[in-house]
Amino acid sequence: MIASSDPSLSALEFRIVPALRGAVREAAAGRAVLAVDIPIGLAAPGPRAADLEARRFLGVPRASSVFPAPSRAALGAASYPEACARNLRAAGRRISLELWNILPKIAEADRLVTPALQARVREAHPEVIFAVLAGRGRGLEHSKKTLAGEAERLAVLRRFVPRFDPGRVRRALGARAVARDDIVDAVALLVTAGRIHAGTARVLPPAPERDRRGLRMEIVA
Repeated sequence: MIASSDPSLSALEFRIVPALRGAVREAAAGRAVLAVDIPIGLAAPGPRAADLEARRFLGVPRASSVFPAPSRAALGAASYPEACARNLRAAGRRISLELWNILPKIAEADRLVTPALQARVREAHPEVIFAVLAGRGRGLEHSKKTLAGEAERLAVLRRFVPRFDPGRVRRALGARAVARDDIVDAVALLVTAGRIHAGTARVLPPAPERDRRGLRMEIVA
């Protein structure tokens, strides 16, 4: 799921993409800036400082939305038990089922993104974005899965993008293809891409560590 726009964020477009490769190709050619909700830069052993700082920043209960990134050793696993075993050996912990479900996307990003490409392809997290844009200094009050949570997030986004109806967008894309909260999150990532382009994005932590491939381990908002 991708939300896109011109640099002024004056018009929104939505589409379902089966893979990250096309969008990364556009970024590599200098035609796009991407904020992706996928870990970039994988540390082992131990958790990434970016994940720990994002959790501290969000506070209870939104902190739980930030999953610890897996080790690179887990990426080639053929099953959930194998991924847990690989991660346990490399990083001292198993991975969650939620993380297992997006492991192919993490592996794809790890194959495609280079340190040089991180000028235009950056890791972001919707809940961190909403907290930063709202100026709360902590995560939003309501879960994104609730009507109150959707309204809370749309109110934040109205300061940055034209109004949009997640229900209408979902019907156009196919109700089985995407959830309402995925659409709202995609717009939050788009706003952050605009902030990256403008040089105003916040980076957690301010001085990111690098993994063994030289990738910055950071979360931007």
